[in-house]
Amino acid sequence: MNQKHKIPQIHILPENLANKIAAGEVVERPASVVKELVENAIDAGSTSIMVAIEQAGKELIHVKDNGIGMNAEDIPLAFERHATSKIQSERDLEEIETLGFRGEALPSIASVSQVEVKSRRADESMGSVFTLSGGKDPKLRKTAANVGTSIRIKNIFFNTPARRQFLRSDTAEYQQILTVLKRFFLGYPNINFELWSNGKRVFHLPESDLGERVKNILGGTIFKGLLPVHESLGGVELSGFISRPDVVRKSRGLQFLFLNGRPIQSKSLQHAIFQGYSNLIAHGEYPVYCLYLEMDPSLADVNVHPTKMDVRFNNDRSIYYFFINTIQQTLKKESVVPEFLTSSAGSAMQPPAEAKPREIITEMQSRKRNMARYAGSQLSLTYFDPPPVKEDVSVTATVQALASNSLLDQQAAAETARDSVQFWQIHNRYILSEIKSGMVLIDQHVAHERILFERISKALAEEKNVYGQKLLFPQKLNLNFEDFEVLKDIHDVLNKMGFSIKIFSGNTIVIEAMPTDVKVGRESQILLDIIDYYKNEPLKEFNHSEKIAAAYACKNAIKSGEKLSQMEMHNLVDQLFACESPFFCPHGRPVIITIDLEELDRKFKRIP
Repeated sequence: MNQKHKIPQIHILPENLANKIAAGEVVERPASVVKELVENAIDAGSTSIMVAIEQAGKELIHVKDNGIGMNAEDIPLAFERHATSKIQSERDLEEIETLGFRGEALPSIASVSQVEVKSRRADESMGSVFTLSGGKDPKLRKTAANVGTSIRIKNIFFNTPARRQFLRSDTAEYQQILTVLKRFFLGYPNINFELWSNGKRVFHLPESDLGERVKNILGGTIFKGLLPVHESLGGVELSGFISRPDVVRKSRGLQFLFLNGRPIQSKSLQHAIFQGYSNLIAHGEYPVYCLYLEMDPSLADVNVHPTKMDVRFNNDRSIYYFFINTIQQTLKKESVVPEFLTSSAGSAMQPPAEAKPREIITEMQSRKRNMARYAGSQLSLTYFDPPPVKEDVSVTATVQALASNSLLDQQAAAETARDSVQFWQIHNRYILSEIKSGMVLIDQHVAHERILFERISKALAEEKNVYGQKLLFPQKLNLNFEDFEVLKDIHDVLNKMGFSIKIFSGNTIVIEAMPTDVKVGRESQILLDIIDYYKNEPLKEFNHSEKIAAAYACKNAIKSGEKLSQMEMHNLVDQLFACESPFFCPHGRPVIITIDLEELDRKFKRIP
């Protein structure tokens, strides 16, 4: 009985086919080719790199550099699989300091395109030119050439039409190339870059410092809203720029992160950056950042993905909290006041020196009025008890003098003090005041929200119980099942905030005390509002206690539309500028904007 001939099921793939499969991992689109070629140019020590593309890289990708170049023996070797000049031993793999190192890019690219490489080293009088078509028909000859390397990739995917037809429009592919190149532009400000598209120069970026390069790429308007970052810890250094909380975008795309110059992606570090902004930006908003992490390369692993973008850290947790702390400390500096954004053709202007946040805070805090010491009882609301002011000799003398005067003299003195600094309420919603550099506008609701949030958060953080005001007649509430479950979840924190709530029976509760700043008659409603807010609002950026504090602050703050007296506006402003973060509410909305005199003069055509 004849047995059928068995066909081997496992066999070695032909080299050309293996290269095409590898190309599927390395060469997704023209932007992938640009990335690999520019990485090689940077690794070659280039100080000048030119990139030229035609038809969004589908017809031509040309990268020319002034690096060390290759000789006639090196060029053909560069197109062999796993051939590289960047890795010599296993130790080198553990301390990678170059952008490319796998030795797969060039053979993969060559297998799906037509390649021409021209290169010369400085110690040679003649250069070499090497050509390939679909990874085949290699030809090498001598030629005149400048020091460095020039590589042309033509007709990408010409021999794999199925791959080519899945390329997107020229506009979409061009945007992908720009995305890749911007990372290199920002990562290497010490390199002169040029980009040409269809014969027209798009970018010419001379060697510059980091700030100038970031400004050139992100634009002057965005750059004005960036804050410098520089912090180091245990041999790890983080520098660069992050945006103020009011300079955010509704989509991703302006977030750049680098490790030892390498553009990287890290979900962990991205999350840390967002955590650093915490409650300063709203849900669905994205800060702009360009951050550079410098550390010992042996403490990071970049060999986890063919694109070499993903990275893992040996001490991931430490790096994570280092990022959070650095972002938070940067945002706490007195340099995050929101600016008035003009609708004219010009961009938002940087406030003059006297409008800087530190000076605004000092100027507004200096308005602590002596009248607050003896006229506090005249307030119609309990919201704005003036914050404590340090006694000094002049103030004490003033108070003593006032105490010895008649009531008529005290009233006259109070009016004089009040008239010295005026506030105006616009539509019972915004508070307007003059400052040296122009004027400042304050949203009364979010200002009070920030005051209440910080007061409650500080008390909770210090684990101090806030004692509330006992109700003359305790109030009984019968909650529905869902509200009752929420109340049980937040019950302990509410009691620490000044509430005294006891669970009676079933879903019934009894309110025995409330925080002192809750309006009389709103005891039951404020509790229901907090439950609704806690239940429905997307406050995932807060921890449990902060979320409850934010809900309370929002629901108990004065409303837009409430009329305030001069005294109430004075005290509101005093308390606001005593806050740690007076410029933004707990949800990231700006509390204050400044309008400088130069902008007003421009609006009234006093200046061009």
